[in-house]
Amino acid sequence: MSHHGKKIAIGVLSVSILAGCTYPDGTANQPGTGAIVGGLTGAAAGQMIGGDTRGAVIGGALGAAIGGAAGAHMAAQERELRQSLAGSGAAITNTGSDLRVILPESVTFRTGSSVVDPGFRPALRAVSDSLQRHPDSAVRVVGHTDNVGTAALNNQLSQDRALAVARVLIGNGTSASRVVVSGRGFHEPIASNASSAGRAENRRVEIVITPTG
Repeated sequence: MSHHGKKIAIGVLSVSILAGCTYPDGTANQPGTGAIVGGLTGAAAGQMIGGDTRGAVIGGALGAAIGGAAGAHMAAQERELRQSLAGSGAAITNTGSDLRVILPESVTFRTGSSVVDPGFRPALRAVSDSLQRHPDSAVRVVGHTDNVGTAALNNQLSQDRALAVARVLIGNGTSASRVVVSGRGFHEPIASNASSAGRAENRRVEIVITPTG
């Protein structure tokens, strides 16, 4: 088969398999997605290194095994976090490549404050416990605001809030070496700032958990 033909074959295979990576209700099968992403990455690497279809098959098998394991691990941690954070106001998103624990301002901080509400500390303790049970991941704590006020003020507030959340995680046992903190101000909204409801959605801190092993 020609090099061009091999690329077409891998592309058709990827489309066919990805189509089977959803549940009947249309939601993503995240462990399956991890296996596919790993398999396609491994197949591409095998093709480049081995220069033939056999290399692509071997690389794809290895990549699928690694990606599938990572996806299953994330799905298990997602279920654990959903259970431990139920009723807290926090939301969990599994993107297929990372887990995101989204902490709305309304449950985490008082307006304009960067002090974690004492009533929300047990939820952060539960997140820290989960991070310690699943040590093979990097953790980014990212603060976000709405667009009310100056950019400088919002950048500082988002940074301070992310740092406050990180301190609670670390204070409850998460290794500081795993945690990176940043503040994005109003530069990464997830809703329109034109409405009060949208602005409330944008005022948040995200704990992004990315597998490393």
